Amino acid sequence: MTKVVELYRHPVKSFTAERLDELQVVGGKVRGDRVLGFRFADQGAPDDWSWRRKHNYVVLSNSPGIPRIELEYDDESHVLTLNYRGAFFAEGSVDSEEDRVELSEAVAEFVSSLSVNPLVGHPERLPLNLIGDGRQGLFHDFEEGGVTLHSVESVNALTSHMGIRIDGRRFRTNVVVEGVEAWEELSWTGRISIGGTEYEASKLVPRCLATHANPVNGERDLDVMRALTSANGREVPTFAVLLKPVESKSVIRVGDSVTVG
Repeated sequence: MTKVVELYRHPVKSFTAERLDELQVVGGKVRGDRVLGFRFADQGAPDDWSWRRKHNYVVLSNSPGIPRIELEYDDESHVLTLNYRGAFFAEGSVDSEEDRVELSEAVAEFVSSLSVNPLVGHPERLPLNLIGDGRQGLFHDFEEGGVTLHSVESVNALTSHMGIRIDGRRFRTNVVVEGVEAWEELSWTGRISIGGTEYEASKLVPRCLATHANPVNGERDLDVMRALTSANGREVPTFAVLLKPVESKSVIRVGDSVTVG
């Protein structure tokens, strides 16, 4: 039987994942997923929350060291907390303009200290702007949002192919399932039922340099993009499928059964 074994959301675009027992899906997007982002100053005013491509933000592809910041976001208080090496780093409410500025400055200072970063030599990108209201999922890689899914078996196949254990969190997927053949989810079409709620297999997820960053220590340590093309035989580095919810509201829980077709 195919079932859900792990669930994740990412409150701040490209930063720490939160592992949860259930995900609420509202309006086609996971609640609390990609609701905030640290964007460059030259990409719009702080109150302009229109969708932008990921290279306009501090993200793993341009700042691989950001996993060293441990992030927590409280849905109720709207407080964002950042820790570094287990110690308090910065904290503030996204409802406070003063706190947003302080959080942005703290992240900018940290990112500027990294050996690989997009800020040094680019004064036009500062100050960073923490954008989003902490409620709306506005900053997905795909403007329409959706729910991303991959299988344990595909991670294991990539691990075997590369000869080193791969942490599935590199792929920043929402739903992890087990009980299928390796790479099977890449061939899914039509309706997918998760816990009795239907989704539509929308598109495959192409991968970028973000997957080269270790999700724990922030080191750019593996050429995952090259490995993917040779492991699953696709010309473009591809991992995970994007699902489009059919219903306006749904809940996905660990242990839910998954039915294809």
